Amino acid sequence: MANLAALKDKIKNITDYSPELAAYNNSLDELINDAYFSLWTTKRWNFGFKEVYLKVIPDLQPGRENPTGADVTASVIKGSRQVNFSSAMDRLSPKDFEGQPVEIQGYEYIISKVTSGSQIILDQPFVGTTSNTDSTWSIKKRFYDLPQDNIELLSLSHRDVPYTNNGAGQFPPYGKLIGLMPRKDEELNLRMDYAASYAEAYVWSAAENIAPGEKCGVAIVPKEDNTGFLTNSFLEVCWAFEKDGKIGPLSRPEIVSFTGNSSSFALTISFVSWDDQPIFADGFNSFDIKPTQWEGMRKVVFWNANFSRTTGERLGLPVWKHFNVGGATRNTTGYLNNVIAEDTALNVTISFFNQIDAGNPRYIEYDGQHSRIRPYPRIDAWDFEVSKLASGGVYTTVPLDYVRKLVARYYYKPKALGLATDSPELPNEFHQLIVYKALQTIYEKLGQVTQSEMYQARFDKEMKGLEKRYVDHIDSVVQRGQFGMFGDRFVYDYQSLRKLS
Repeated sequence: MANLAALKDKIKNITDYSPELAAYNNSLDELINDAYFSLWTTKRWNFGFKEVYLKVIPDLQPGRENPTGADVTASVIKGSRQVNFSSAMDRLSPKDFEGQPVEIQGYEYIISKVTSGSQIILDQPFVGTTSNTDSTWSIKKRFYDLPQDNIELLSLSHRDVPYTNNGAGQFPPYGKLIGLMPRKDEELNLRMDYAASYAEAYVWSAAENIAPGEKCGVAIVPKEDNTGFLTNSFLEVCWAFEKDGKIGPLSRPEIVSFTGNSSSFALTISFVSWDDQPIFADGFNSFDIKPTQWEGMRKVVFWNANFSRTTGERLGLPVWKHFNVGGATRNTTGYLNNVIAEDTALNVTISFFNQIDAGNPRYIEYDGQHSRIRPYPRIDAWDFEVSKLASGGVYTTVPLDYVRKLVARYYYKPKALGLATDSPELPNEFHQLIVYKALQTIYEKLGQVTQSEMYQARFDKEMKGLEKRYVDHIDSVVQRGQFGMFGDRFVYDYQSLRKLS
């Protein structure tokens, strides 16, 4: 057993029931995935983690964003939510700074939307003094999003990689950051706006929940060439909201039939509510004193890869993948980027067949909830500066950047098994356990309690052996004493931990 098809065949063989019915096979796929995820979350298995770099983003400041020229100033008007900067800034991106604080004249606002590299929209009207050349502004990266497939953050550290000349490993300030719960942060009254060169801890922050997509409207547009979707073919599509760089639950999917008097077609996907109203944000209006209904809610579109494009039928559970930008020319900067429609867009058009490459990334998030942390202190420093390099006609432009990265290790959520060849991200010994867990549920549904209990017992028995092999146990015998904190760094009092003789 190594993939979804083999797991299904094994279950059908044991139950001696193997109808070739799409509804039955889809139900079986669901039961296998339920068993798979149940097994995955039972223990913190030592093969179930990923290690990634978490990019640190220093503050945006007037003298920092144009190091070879004049300071970047802000134009602010009392009573207006719009802030315009004197020049575009490479680092001012929606993904990094929407939902983050901006300080102007000593007061903080939240950035509701990044319109461009030289313009932002605040969550409330500006209440300070009108100025065309304000230099008191500072945009801060206070909260960091964890990866979409994160279940549990196991470690966050300053290490001697990827920048190898930073002296990591010294004490202080390098090494592992201490995780603090919000209550401890509040008891200690830690400063929210305290910044330093390195963080000593991180505080768990409120998770952000992204609203689900609703309905999906589709329309086909004839093309005069063969670069679109060929006639008499099918495609299944859906969409989801994207806010602050995070994706929410999917909308209801729709199947598109490309038929008509044309050799190929483009596809227009519309964003519609359940009561058939178009979903789009109004442009900025000077009298808006709060964000409009859909402000900053961009849309991401997906297509089903587990789908017959010749018959228009699903081949199993849907496997949603991003559309890439694509285009008539391959060697362009944004060709491989995911298609993201602006919050003000009523629809998006997919014009080229090369936008559904089979290697495009899968949709990961299912519930729309995204975990966030707040480093303490806020990191406002970098290991090296990347100077801006304009495109020379061969390679793309290199934007201005200030680089530092933390090493994050986290327990991740595996991808659901959808394609027949999808294999569980587990050692081979676990595959039988998925079968046992699924059979336990199947026989319980059928009312065969004895059979259900038998497979539950088999599951429990084999789990004990696998726990010894795949769950880490730290060998330590310590005497617990009082923990202390001293100075500005939160560390354990080493005198309170000592080995027993």
